Amino acid sequence: MKEEQFTADESLQIIREMVAKTKHDIASDRVIYLMWGYGVAISSLLHYGFQFILDMPQNIAASVWLSMPVLGIINGVYFTRKSKKINVKTYIDRAMSSVWLSFIAALLVFLFSAPTVGWEIIYPALMVLYGIGASISGGILKFKPLIFGGAISMAIAFVAFHFSFEIQLLLLAAAIIASFIIPAHQLPRKKL
Repeated sequence: MKEEQFTADESLQIIREMVAKTKHDIASDRVIYLMWGYGVAISSLLHYGFQFILDMPQNIAASVWLSMPVLGIINGVYFTRKSKKINVKTYIDRAMSSVWLSFIAALLVFLFSAPTVGWEIIYPALMVLYGIGASISGGILKFKPLIFGGAISMAIAFVAFHFSFEIQLLLLAAAIIASFIIPAHQLPRKKL
């Protein structure tokens, strides 16, 4: 078997192509953090306003959360289309997929457990979950605002365990603003 010899220019071109393929498209992460962040924050504040300011029944006020499956469908379509365009999955892409697929699985466990254990336990647990997802993602991306935002979300969760559901709705909005919205606005709009 004969080894192929490359010129210096060809070798540099191969290295440039390999580096380009390992860059992570942070712009797609930014879009997702903003979409979920604003979706959860707005739903939480609307739920609070409908139930505790306008005095609507809890089941009607909570219907604002039905927007989340719609966001899930949008998210699924977005990533399906994106994955069809990508030729190479980087280590960062695979790590981020693992983090957020695990996040979704844990989220579903918590949500389906809520009728049994109560929302006053689930909402702080969700804040911890948001914090973990943001912190791990920040570590993978080497992006400190996500790491700090995740830590703030977990600290807010600790406080939330000591308050009523009414206050937890407001704390949930604060946690998601700290862990998703603020860091997402600071994410670069280009590949890392």
